[in-house]
Amino acid sequence: MTRSSTWGAWLRAATGILFGVAVAAATLWRWHDIASGEAWLNARLVDAVGLADSKSIGAAVIFPLDERWVGFMVSSGCSVAMLLIPPIVLASTLVGFRRISMTRGLNALTIATLLLVTVNQLRLAAVVVAMQTWGFRLGYERSHVLIGSVITTAGLIAVAILFVVLVSRTKRMRGAVAGVR
Repeated sequence: MTRSSTWGAWLRAATGILFGVAVAAATLWRWHDIASGEAWLNARLVDAVGLADSKSIGAAVIFPLDERWVGFMVSSGCSVAMLLIPPIVLASTLVGFRRISMTRGLNALTIATLLLVTVNQLRLAAVVVAMQTWGFRLGYERSHVLIGSVITTAGLIAVAILFVVLVSRTKRMRGAVAGVR
């Protein structure tokens, strides 16, 4: 390998890493917009499945409970924005080092993003169900700390495993017979 090709490889890798860090920083910078989108989506989901007549106001989801409106805020720690940073940086780094193709990186990142959003929506819906079941304070405490942690942890493990499978799978060669290549 020549010196110029080595520098080119490192330049590509650094570009991939810097791109991932820049996208991750932009994601963090805009976390409130992401949280507002999550609140809007959760209010529509909760309303559509008949859990509650919910609405969103900014990053808050509100719904009637015991003849008054209650709700919760999707904060920076509860938003999917923080969860997106590792797959963004990892995918762009792998693409930069040419360990995976741009297409594979984007596919893995898209699937991871969709699954992380889904997991977070399930967690937020669980908060609504718990508040309706156990009341405002107790329902929020149980769902936010215990139930939400279980849902998020299980979801993160599943997404991490799937992400690794998606970025590490190898292409099958056409015409390969019984392991002979």
